[in-house]
Amino acid sequence: MKEYQSKVYHVCLKITREEESAKELAHVSFTKAFYALSSYREEAAFGTWLYRIAVRTCLDWRKANQREWRHREVAAGPASNQATVETPEKLLLDQEMKSELMQLVKELKEPYKSVVYLYFFRGLSYREIAEQTGAAEKTIESQLYRAKKILRKNKERLR
Repeated sequence: MKEYQSKVYHVCLKITREEESAKELAHVSFTKAFYALSSYREEAAFGTWLYRIAVRTCLDWRKANQREWRHREVAAGPASNQATVETPEKLLLDQEMKSELMQLVKELKEPYKSVVYLYFFRGLSYREIAEQTGAAEKTIESQLYRAKKILRKNKERLR
């Protein structure tokens, strides 16, 4: 942790542009990395793996932050200055949507299932997936495109 602490913090600071948020997100990144150590494979440098976790954590934070501000702007009225509240209903709906998505991914045929899993759930790049699967990067890109198309179609079929 000592070796990467400063570098991870600076990656977070560059994305968030807020010192306190960068400190908090760097801590969250190390926590995520600790719990995901069993998934680390020595195919990439440890630092690269750790920075990828930090970048994704910060991008998720930024996306959530932007959504919250957009929601505030839309809801802004004379008396509406409150942050978005995570209601039990919303949390349940989010959980159901994630469950539905996981089921749709499980129904995919190979190679789509593997590519979707590696890209979205493991966070690997096209190049990393290509190296693991032995396919060309363009092939991986095409498979992801097709998989997304199939997922959308299957989602519509369920509705």
